[in-house]
Amino acid sequence: MASTMMSVYDHGTWVEDGARVQCMYCEKRMTDFGRLKYHLGNVCKDVTPCSQVPGPTKEAFFNMVMDQRYPDRKRGRPSRGFTASEIAAEADQRAQMLVARFFYEHGVDFSAVDSTSFKEMMMMMTTVEEDGGGGEKIPDPRNLNGWMFQEALKKVQDRVKDIKDSWEITGCSILLDTWIGPKGRDLVSFVVDCPAGAVYLKSSDVSDIKTDVTALTSLVNGIVEEVGVSNVTQIIACSTSGWVGELGKRLAGQVFWSVSLSHCLELMLVEIGKMYSFEDILDKVNIIRELINSNRSFLYFFKENSYRVDVTASSSECEFVTPYLTLENIFRVKMAGLFATPEWEKEEGIAISTLVNDYSFWESLERVVRSTSTLVHVLLGFSSVIKKHVGYTYELIESIKKSVAWNSKNEKQFYQPVWDVIDDVWHKHLRSPLHAAGYFLNPMAYYSDDFRTYQDVYTGLAFSLVHVVKEPHLQVKIATQLDEYRLGRNCFKRASQADQINEVSPVNWWTQKASQYPELQSFAVKILSQTCEGASKYKLKRSLAEKLLLTEGMNHSERKHLEELAFVHYNLQLQSCKAKVSEEQ
Repeated sequence: MASTMMSVYDHGTWVEDGARVQCMYCEKRMTDFGRLKYHLGNVCKDVTPCSQVPGPTKEAFFNMVMDQRYPDRKRGRPSRGFTASEIAAEADQRAQMLVARFFYEHGVDFSAVDSTSFKEMMMMMTTVEEDGGGGEKIPDPRNLNGWMFQEALKKVQDRVKDIKDSWEITGCSILLDTWIGPKGRDLVSFVVDCPAGAVYLKSSDVSDIKTDVTALTSLVNGIVEEVGVSNVTQIIACSTSGWVGELGKRLAGQVFWSVSLSHCLELMLVEIGKMYSFEDILDKVNIIRELINSNRSFLYFFKENSYRVDVTASSSECEFVTPYLTLENIFRVKMAGLFATPEWEKEEGIAISTLVNDYSFWESLERVVRSTSTLVHVLLGFSSVIKKHVGYTYELIESIKKSVAWNSKNEKQFYQPVWDVIDDVWHKHLRSPLHAAGYFLNPMAYYSDDFRTYQDVYTGLAFSLVHVVKEPHLQVKIATQLDEYRLGRNCFKRASQADQINEVSPVNWWTQKASQYPELQSFAVKILSQTCEGASKYKLKRSLAEKLLLTEGMNHSERKHLEELAFVHYNLQLQSCKAKVSEEQ
């Protein structure tokens, strides 16, 4: 049989100095080759099924696992200890567990399984023919809340343990997801992010302590201790105001504290808009936009000459930048000649005619577009950008400033006020020594012709070294090894060439090229493994956390069960996000 002839060692490789195994198809990492077999065979035992493994390979490893479980099994006929009915029962149970996972991940009320519409939907599902299934696929609500939930909880706990085991090697970032819940309550969820995946820890209601910075600091310090002080590289907040802002000021000298990159880019846009009466310009543009939407020929012209982004309705993906896109697209069609057509004058009357012929209006609109365009498109593409790590942040801010200057035709009187806004947000809320260290340790940046040797880069590198590496003798050793990297000597001589850097992530580059200097290698991996984006990228639903934090009258058992349900719910969501990112890569 194919399954007995195929070696699992040909389909994965040891990574992280032999600490984990990486699938050669989807690059998911796990603890050993035993788990890799389940992953490749899509048996769904303890790891996420591989979405990219070829069909014959998947079938071979599925049969391998089944043969190991049931040694007497002979495919095609039942045998002692493994009958056709047992095969069907196991297939049905796995199918029900998939349904259960959907309920847990998306927070669906268990009573939904009793609804007519749900049963009709399930009846249309195909049977699991390859496993010999064909029985009932709808789980019972009691099972959903009982043994099935306990099995799902164990799987999530096992996955979370795998991720936690990686923290010692890669370090991790604590992400604060804060919001105002029902009745104005201040709520926060704590998520721990690292290359192996994100982990939901807990949620808290801080309404009663939000003005007590000491109590807030104690809460966060407790999370840091739970994760492991030596494992936590930084904390990333999602806001600069209220209790979060005050907490950031208090903790700034104790830990590396930063604000989510996307939120900082939004702050820059808002402040730039204030300089150019953005709201007033947008009101006028909306008058023109409504007219375009009501005229078929104008609308066609608009779509052909804009970025083809639907600005008539916002979406959760680009809701914040939609008004800026509206301005940009109107300006583009103006430059393409829409408002110079006789049809426009004839169609619309004096008020619109006066607006579209107002030179000062178009001048102001152009100034806003040239000042915000780069930021808008960075944010618009941010959900699909892989480079959301500290190794790219410094370079990203510099590239945005260069683009703004270019859009302003390199006229300093126009781009300098925008630069001042960008620098203000960058220095107050975003920049940390980690970004400087990441910039220096990112070989794509350091070995490029554009690398800038700013003093704060070296200062940030030194500060990061002292913060991340506590042992003085290791600090000295790493400092010496950094000279080899800086000068491109020994193992870095060949590794610094463009063909050795392109198409390789900075972390993988250090893992593959710097084994001659393990202390520096470990330090670089911990720095470059950190994200620059906050919890908002995961778009966690908040209803279950609100139920957990704000429901009164629960006894200890009920609260414990709800805490476990939230743990499963949010960690399955995070696992799903991780799978989507792997597919994009």
